[in-house]
Amino acid sequence: MPTAAAAVTEPTFPSQRVLAFRGALILLFGLVEAALLLFAFHLPHVTTSLLVLLLAGFVLADGLATLFESVAALNRGGRWIGPVGNTVAGIAACVVVLFVTQHPLRTFAWWVFVTGVLEAWTSLWPGRASRARTAAATVSVTVGILVLLGPFHDNARLILAMAVYGLIVGALRLQAALRGTAH
Repeated sequence: MPTAAAAVTEPTFPSQRVLAFRGALILLFGLVEAALLLFAFHLPHVTTSLLVLLLAGFVLADGLATLFESVAALNRGGRWIGPVGNTVAGIAACVVVLFVTQHPLRTFAWWVFVTGVLEAWTSLWPGRASRARTAAATVSVTVGILVLLGPFHDNARLILAMAVYGLIVGALRLQAALRGTAH
């Protein structure tokens, strides 16, 4: 006979794996952004092209990861709207970065803001709340607003903000995923 604890952690396990994957992905993104910043002054055209491709690949990979989470949630009768919102945001951001905009870093800021709001909403669900997830959502919304409205007007500062964001949110998501699977 399954216990109440098993019933709570079992359905959230695929979600924790996706959260860990997304955390590792954004942490890697932050590290690569920091490395690109070092090269930006010596190879500006190459770095910009790499940045755009890296950004598009990252938001697409994050969107596809949340697609798996939403399908798993739908199959187990869980809440799937938040992950679907993240999926749509990631795929839309990828398309906009590659084909529509001349300002991919601003698109990234909008994506950060939207996914932060969705993460905040998701972290309010029973069984999903954690300090790390709430902190990741807060950092995302704050960075999105700061980049969109704040003092980040040159690409070097935007890349630095993206790198710091990736490192902080990646670490927070990994922490939330590890704590979620440990219980």
